[in-house]
Amino acid sequence: MNIQKSVIKMLLGAILSSAAVFASAHHGWSWYGNSAFILTAEVIDVDFGNPHDSLILKDADGQQWNVLLSPPARSRRAGLDDEKVNVGDTVTAYGHRRSEGDNFEMKTERLKVGEKIFNLYPDRR
Repeated sequence: MNIQKSVIKMLLGAILSSAAVFASAHHGWSWYGNSAFILTAEVIDVDFGNPHDSLILKDADGQQWNVLLSPPARSRRAGLDDEKVNVGDTVTAYGHRRSEGDNFEMKTERLKVGEKIFNLYPDRR
């Protein structure tokens, strides 16, 4: 009986510690500044899939930006999928720039492709 309790305790400990690791890996908005940031640039790569859809953009100065969109389900609810944005398109991303270091990364609340705006996070203002 003690062996069963020990095994259960070990499994429970492993599950809880795994949950903590996954929770810390999903950073939400905490790594991004509070100031609004707007980037208009050319799409050079498109990646639609888990954990977040994302784009690589190149701005007018030639700087490449990692532009995080939203989890795939949220993007699809907003009407955004891999058929709506293509390499070579010029897009405008509205959101928040990463606040740590010299990262050229932003998390996007809204994405404008052509004349269409995809509101990925309608609950954020």
